[in-house]
Amino acid sequence: MIKLTHKQRWAAVSVVLYLVFVIAAITTGFLDPSKIGLQWTIFWYFTGAGLAYYFYFKNYSYREVIYYAQKLGLHKTDLLEMAPDLKHNQDVPDPDHPSFLSPFAQVPITVVNALTDQLLPQADEQHIPRYK
Repeated sequence: MIKLTHKQRWAAVSVVLYLVFVIAAITTGFLDPSKIGLQWTIFWYFTGAGLAYYFYFKNYSYREVIYYAQKLGLHKTDLLEMAPDLKHNQDVPDPDHPSFLSPFAQVPITVVNALTDQLLPQADEQHIPRYK
């Protein structure tokens, strides 16, 4: 059996989701160029691909923050202190109770990226293996 890294797993899930979208579009005909036009058909296929990539990147980044926070012994309150400029409707990942999927709107990609930028040097100092 092939052992996939976390990055490969999230990429595979994203590709499968996109293929489901394409198959649904073809079989149901809701993106038929004769109905909505070629430009809109192309637009929606590219939008679907972009959303699949965003799903991959956001979930991988979310799990990366959870991984480093758990290895460093950090909790949600510690991560909140590392991201002081949060809006009232934004949150940080909770290493003690991680979601399987990254919360869609609550934990924005900008917060996750900023946390990764802060956690990675700390993990390197403590010789924590890189998240794969």
